Amino acid sequence: MAAIELTVFSDYVCPWCFIGLTELSKLDGEFELKVDWRPYLLRPDAPDEGWALPPHIKARMSSPDNPLTQRAKALGVKLVEREHIPNSRRAHECTEFARAHGKLDAFHHGVLERYWSRGEDLSDWAVLRAAAVDAGLDADAMQAEVSAGKWKPVVQESLGEASEIGVSAVPTFIVGNRFVIQGAQDAAVFRQAFGRLDAKV
Repeated sequence: MAAIELTVFSDYVCPWCFIGLTELSKLDGEFELKVDWRPYLLRPDAPDEGWALPPHIKARMSSPDNPLTQRAKALGVKLVEREHIPNSRRAHECTEFARAHGKLDAFHHGVLERYWSRGEDLSDWAVLRAAAVDAGLDADAMQAEVSAGKWKPVVQESLGEASEIGVSAVPTFIVGNRFVIQGAQDAAVFRQAFGRLDAKV
């Protein structure tokens, strides 16, 4: 079976995107996946300094009955409770630098893990630089190019594409340019979609 191409629209500050990545990673040894992580902004109007998590959402997130908490526990994923949500635009621009240098997966995974499992601030250059180094990137070059605005139009173009094709929630997975899977579905759902793709159903 040829490599399966996946286009995934996601935002770093979306916990379900981290869950979706974890479900997808279960299939790494079973399928050859070629994943194209694309940017999406849950709050395109977010101020540069980010925003405080509303009290009602904070209460829901901290509840042991929260489906997100239960899902993370079942997967063995650590999710740090957040009270402040950073603006993720800079992280997305850094991701485009990583893509251009062949380190998209490593950088994307690293930023998600740092944000959700370690509780780090993805709008902080120190955090993004550390993720870059871990991924084998030149952190100085990344910061210089992103600070100069080189990758801003690339992110904006992808955001426009997401809007044009009707992406309104994340994560959204486009499988082989044929099927759309919305939300952090169980690995079995992906496996079924991959089977349909191979059978050309």
